[in-house]
Formats: sequence, C-alpha cells, structure tokens
Amino acid sequence: MGDNAEMGKSIQGETSQALELHDLHVRVGSRTLLEPTSITLPAGKITVVVGGSGAGKSVVLRILAGLLPQQGAAIQWAGAITGSQGKPLRRVGIVFQQFALFDELSPLWNVQFAIDHRRDRSQPPEQSARQWLDELRVPTRTPVAALSGGQKQRLAIARTLAADPDVVLYDEPTSGLDAASGRQVAALIRRTQQTHGRTSVVVTHDYETLLPIADHVLLLDSERRQLVSVEPSQWQSIPERMQPVATEPVVATTKPLTQSLIDRGGRAASDFFDASGSAIVAAVRLPWDAIPRMPRLQWGLRFLTHYLNLVAGPSAWIYLIMAGLIVGFAGTHFTFRYLPFSVYTKPLLIEDLLAAIGFALYRILVPVMATILIAARCGAAVAADVGVKRYGSQVDALQTLGVRPTAYLLVPIIAAFVIGTPLLEWVGFQTAQWISMLTFAINHPQINASFWQVHFHSQLQSETSWFATGAQWVLLKNVACGIGIAAIAYYRGMRPKQSAGDVSDSITATVLWTTLFVLLVHFVVAFLEF
Repeated sequence: MGDNAEMGKSIQGETSQALELHDLHVRVGSRTLLEPTSITLPAGKITVVVGGSGAGKSVVLRILAGLLPQQGAAIQWAGAITGSQGKPLRRVGIVFQQFALFDELSPLWNVQFAIDHRRDRSQPPEQSARQWLDELRVPTRTPVAALSGGQKQRLAIARTLAADPDVVLYDEPTSGLDAASGRQVAALIRRTQQTHGRTSVVVTHDYETLLPIADHVLLLDSERRQLVSVEPSQWQSIPERMQPVATEPVVATTKPLTQSLIDRGGRAASDFFDASGSAIVAAVRLPWDAIPRMPRLQWGLRFLTHYLNLVAGPSAWIYLIMAGLIVGFAGTHFTFRYLPFSVYTKPLLIEDLLAAIGFALYRILVPVMATILIAARCGAAVAADVGVKRYGSQVDALQTLGVRPTAYLLVPIIAAFVIGTPLLEWVGFQTAQWISMLTFAINHPQINASFWQVHFHSQLQSETSWFATGAQWVLLKNVACGIGIAAIAYYRGMRPKQSAGDVSDSITATVLWTTLFVLLVHFVVAFLEF
C-alpha cells in the first residue's frame, strides 16, 4: 500500500482537479432541492456525499456528471461547475450503480472503448486495456453478462479510469451488498484513488461502510437545502442529521364519475399532444441527428455490425423466407384454383395471369408484406436494444465518455435499416418467385417451366435497364420505410425509462407506430407510382 500511496502522490499533482460548485441551485418541479450553494471538493481526495432518502443525492450526482440539462422538463438547475480555480473540467467519469457496461462487447473491448474516447487522444494512454483489467482482476474472456456483480463493478471502474477523467463519481457503490462485500468495495475505491490520484466523489446512503475511507464528507441537508461540509469530529452525528425528506400527506378525495372521466380524458389528451409534439420535434431534428459524425470510424462500424445483425441477421432471413413462401404460394395457387370457368378461361388468360402474379408480387404484395414484418420484428428488436441501453444507463455512459448517443446508436441504426430493408425484401421476393414457379409446375405438369419464366417476368423486364421495371419505386418504398422504422424505434427506445415495464411499453409502441408508418408510406407512394 505504501508504494501505491507514493505513486498516487506523484500522479495527483498532474491529473487531479478540485471540483468547485458556484451558486449551484436545483429545483425539481415546484420543490427546491438545493438552495444556491458554493463549495469546493478537494483535489486528489475522496469526498463522500451522504443524505437522507429523497434528499436528491442522485440528482446532484447526475448534474455533476453533466447528464442533466439546466432547463429540463422536470429538473432545472443554475450555477456553474468547474475545476480548480475556475478552470473548465475536461471530463467527469462516473461508475454507475447499474454499472452501465456494454453487454455486446467483451470486458477488454469495454475498456478499449474508453481508451479510444479518452479526453486527450494526443497523449498516450495511461495503460492498455489488458493492463487495466489485470490491475483490477477482471477476467478478459468471460462475457460481460456472465461476470459476477463484483467483477462488473471492477470492470466499470476500469472503464471509467481508462477514459482519463479529471473527477470520478461513484453512484451508490455498495448498494445491495452485504457488510463484508461493502467493505471490499470501499477498500477498492481507496486503493484505486491512491494508485491513480483521481479526485473521487462517492454518493451514498451507506455512511457506515464508506466513511472510513473518506477524506472529506458533505451532507445534503434536506431541512436547510444545502450541501454542508462535516468536520471529522462531527462524523458521529451524521446518522441523526440524515433525515428523510418530509412529504405532504396525500388526502384521498372522491370525485363524481363524470368529473373522473373528464380528468382521465384530459390527461389522455395531454399525453397524446405531448407525444405528438415530441414526434414532430424528433422528425424535424432527424436530418441533423442522422449526420454521420462519429468520433472513431472503427467504433461506428462496430455498432453498425451489431445493428445489422439485429435487423438483417439469420433469423430475419428465415422470417422473410417463410413470408415469401406463403405469399408466393398463395398468390399463385389460389389464383388458378379459383379462376371462374377455368376450363374455358385458363387457356385464354394464363399468360396474362402469370404476368399479373409477377407484377403484383414484385411491386405490391412482397414489398408491403416484407416491410410490415420488418417493422414488427426488426423495429421491436432495435427498440428493445435501445430501451435496455437507456434503462441500464449505457446511454448515459456514452455521454460521460464524450460521445453523442446519436453518433453510435441512431446513425448505425438508420444505416442498418437502409441496408437491411431492401436486402430482406429482395430475399422475400426471390423466395416468392421460386415457390410460384414450383407451384405452377406442380399444378401444370404438361407446361414447360420456361413458359412460366417468360410470362411471369413479362411486365418486369426493362428494355433499357438491367433493373426490373419499377425497381426505383420498390427501392424508394424500402428505403423510406427503413428510415422511418429506424427513427421510430430509436426515439421510442430513447424515451426515459424508470422500469422494465417502460421498456416493454416502448417495444409495443414501436410495433404500433412503425406498422402504421409503413402502411402510410405504401398508401402515399401508390398514388405516385401508379
């Protein structure tokens, strides 16, 4: 420990900054959470922030991490947060309570992501990804989802430090742990701080476990609405001063049925217009958000690969192949089976019927069927992925690493749908025409297959182009549907998530709105196409 302490002293002067709050004032709705407060958290030290239940520790933590805008819908804050002597903070890292690790990446690549997005890439990294994992005893070959809780926490600390932050925030690091495990986490925080010399801020309600490692303690006093510095001689009094926030009693009232229905209707209308307004804002903002401004191209391609697998992976191919088999068989078999007076009409109409089947499958049936299925299956998959990232704080982790979520989420998602939707529709059509030929051959064994080939494609062949007649319209519908599905899935997934139920709701809403959008696209384009 002595060697680590000496190393920490040498590093501290180079990498540590104090954290200064200047007239920080926080409001949650109509309630004042924090009156204007100015205080300094010392450089290169561990500051423990404690407070009663509901005092607003998590809100303050998210403000310090730069995750809350000053004029949010529910939370507003004013003031300034700077480094030592008013210098700007270049990077604030945070170890989230839920760890916020990227499950699709290995432990090694989780840390490498942080290294590749560190605050100053002109300087060599402090350590390699493998060295960070070795130092914190994290296995490199075990998938993130299979790591234990302690291993995930150490991985989260490694990733945070690898990004080279000025300040490291810890959000309830001992939450849900027994006393022995909590003491191990506290020792890890102290050892990490001594080794790397980072200014550390620990927000917790578990003062008994974390006070022994504290250099400085702040109490979020819910009565005075102030962050108060607590002297070491007064640390024993902290339990008495950590009072939960008093809430006004809720008085149950009984309203007439008519008034209750009116109130419910008013809330539903308000929610509808709020959602409609958000959708309009998202649609207006989409062209700007979709500009591919990626901090690191290789990471953008890696996320693109991830979303291409979600949108157009093997299971999606099977899905569209089955759809193509069904629509191709039904369109061919039942057309001839239920043809009126088939003994007389079939010899006269068989060429035109095959041409009509080919035209309908290529221009109408398969595009509509494929894009609806893509909206339901792939839109739901992407909404679930983004929703889980939102709920699990991975989106917040991207922001603390200096990455705009649109850069590695929205842009790859749109690209995946723009690539995947035409590809899957093509797979569906190829399957449909194959089963159509097979069905025709079985039902008409006396007719050569080349007869089907000539007449099925007679309305699709172009004399001036390699592409089928109307290919540009099919591509337009595929791309328009793909972009819309991508945007709806992303923005629904990115809505605030307070529970797993919110993730489920976003998936359901995505399926509803994407399928309606696809039908609208086909309806509108049909007037231009035909």
